[in-house]
Amino acid sequence: MMDAAFFRKIYLFQDLEEAEIHQVLSRTGRREFPAGAVIIQEGEPGDSLFIMAAGEVEITKQLTLVLDEDTPKERVMIRLKAENGVYFGEMALLESETRSATVTASTNCSLMELHQKDFLALVEQNPAMGVKLLLRLSQILSRHLRKTNQDVVKLDHRPGHLPGG
Repeated sequence: MMDAAFFRKIYLFQDLEEAEIHQVLSRTGRREFPAGAVIIQEGEPGDSLFIMAAGEVEITKQLTLVLDEDTPKERVMIRLKAENGVYFGEMALLESETRSATVTASTNCSLMELHQKDFLALVEQNPAMGVKLLLRLSQILSRHLRKTNQDVVKLDHRPGHLPGG
């Protein structure tokens, strides 16, 4: 079981008091995935955040433009190792949409899972804690959006071409 000190390393929970961290811990469940297992599948419904306790995962996205048979159909976006508060799936805490990427266990993985319904119950039961969590979540998603915008500009940077113009 993860302890409060481990949770304090996770950016999303860094503003929480000890008692609040224990409230979050009480709502998480442990999940084990063997190497090669798909944890999250792009395009499928998702309703939970995963916090990595041990292991390594690979996050991939389907490519929307496949020019020929030799073009890969997906791209590795990032590899994550369970150290210093790594998590994924945070968008699912706020909306019931399909997953935006595939996450596959590269090694045996031990994860903690927080479902959207449990997250929303925490926010409702303790509004002060809810404000802290929602502010951090907003900052996380804002960073993701900013990085995505930068990546799009890099992809579309051609001589004589102005992105968006």
